[in-house]
Amino acid sequence: MKNKLLDILVCPTCKNGLELEVTNENNGEIESGFLHCRNEGKNYPIIKYVPRFVESDKYVDTFSIQRKYTRTHFDDYKKDMQGYKLFQPTTGFRKEDIENGITLEVGCGYGRYLDVVDSMGGEIVGVELSTDSVELAQEFVGLRKNVHIIQADLYHMPFKENTFDRVFSIGVLHHTPSTKEAFKAIVPFVKRSGEVIIWVYPPEMKTAEDRWRKITVKLPHRVLYVWCIINQALFSWIRFIPAVGWRFGNIIPGCAKPNFSFWMRVISDFDGFSPVYAFSHTPEEVIGWFDECGLQNIHTLPRRTTVKAIKP
Repeated sequence: MKNKLLDILVCPTCKNGLELEVTNENNGEIESGFLHCRNEGKNYPIIKYVPRFVESDKYVDTFSIQRKYTRTHFDDYKKDMQGYKLFQPTTGFRKEDIENGITLEVGCGYGRYLDVVDSMGGEIVGVELSTDSVELAQEFVGLRKNVHIIQADLYHMPFKENTFDRVFSIGVLHHTPSTKEAFKAIVPFVKRSGEVIIWVYPPEMKTAEDRWRKITVKLPHRVLYVWCIINQALFSWIRFIPAVGWRFGNIIPGCAKPNFSFWMRVISDFDGFSPVYAFSHTPEEVIGWFDECGLQNIHTLPRRTTVKAIKP
């Protein structure tokens, strides 16, 4: 954790300011210590450079398991440029936008988009609930000058309201108990005249996978992971056949991205089959949430079910 982060942090329960107690510091980075709330009498630990505002992974334990698998093959993810290709079409943010102010990513995972924003010259805070995701992201990008990583629940984020110039969440909110309520929870943290953007699953993207999830979410995680390996080993070649692969994928779904390594496709399948929550929504439905929150200039972006707006 960097000292400057204290300027925007508050107790997630009472919203009062926090006092910093440092146990160990390296090169300007606080490796361990705690953040104390006098009002609540609570201490929030800083462990491995990351402030921790939760005591468990709650409903995202499958993502922590997934990150353990990701760590094993993380060299493949470091080489992957998919995040760079998806970021601008999904957010509409330009380099000149990113360079000004501070950005919040809700659900930063292993740090894919933290890496992108940092490379564009922006300062960014990443929030993540999954312990293993947070620690992998911290190792990947957390010690960079303009990157801050926090473990917290998006329903109870430890920030002052009206803090961020832009807030985005890509492929995350649909993995919460209520996508709509999760969206409503993040809006207060964007500044007035700031931008909010989310991408969630469109229904047509998850039809086949949702049929299988009725079974796969009940399987032991190790069994499911083995199934994902078998699925890719046996059927990848069929999914790559033009005009045939998508039909087969409607029967036995699986990642069919040729630019992904074998293990990245396996982990992508685990990501799709394992979460407890994986809702999908139409653009019209998401636009309705934005409208209910009083946002303006609401519009969709090229990536299906991506909606962006300005907070008045």
